[in-house]
Amino acid sequence: MKKVKTVEVRDVQIGQGKPKIIVSLISATRQKLQQEIQHLLQKQPDIWEWRLDFVDVHDQSDIFETLSLIRELTFPSPLIVTYRTVQEGGHGRLRSDAYKELLLQIASTQLCDFIDVELFSEDAKDLIHAIHQAGCKVIVSNHDFEKTPPKEELIWRLREMQFINGDIGKLAVMPKRAHDVLSLLDAADQMKTLYADRPFLVMAMGDLGAITRLGGHHFGSCATFAAGSSPSAPGQLPVDLMKQLLL
Repeated sequence: MKKVKTVEVRDVQIGQGKPKIIVSLISATRQKLQQEIQHLLQKQPDIWEWRLDFVDVHDQSDIFETLSLIRELTFPSPLIVTYRTVQEGGHGRLRSDAYKELLLQIASTQLCDFIDVELFSEDAKDLIHAIHQAGCKVIVSNHDFEKTPPKEELIWRLREMQFINGDIGKLAVMPKRAHDVLSLLDAADQMKTLYADRPFLVMAMGDLGAITRLGGHHFGSCATFAAGSSPSAPGQLPVDLMKQLLL
């Protein structure tokens, strides 16, 4: 088994100890985001994620002001900024160049700890390098809302996330049958045992995949997403319930 290097951000050890609980902020306005955060603070998630694709990204000064507010309200917890594209189940419709420019501008503010980069985005490896140069860490992600690819493909994607130098890999799939869930967990276990040198997380979405959110850490998954005010993906459990039920 390879030794997995822990990622430490603001005293949170990712890849060590209990799986970390991540909560996504999905409100569309600054006022509603502030209300959402204040509601969730008492639930004490380990890590916050701002889903930037839920807001209008064309007013960049507003984005930076909102990001500054989110950082202030959630500090000192780690913060992820994610612009999820429509191709991977999100709302983001920026073209490739604009997508890269947005992520680099966010990184340059140094107001977040992680930026999500989609595995199959154009020039992902170069983009990751540039984000690292700006002082941010990177979560490399891949989402399939239609199906669960074969186990060999799942392992390849997790290894590719590592190869292009993401700090953490994230893989989410949609199971159609119980066997799909087992394939994902088997892929995660093989990744942990044979290949992983850094943290990764996996999840099967929907009700069928709930076990991967609750028990995925036994197969190598370093974190799990829980629902804040509303789920950001199918099958997320409320954060307080997740804390009670983590296996």
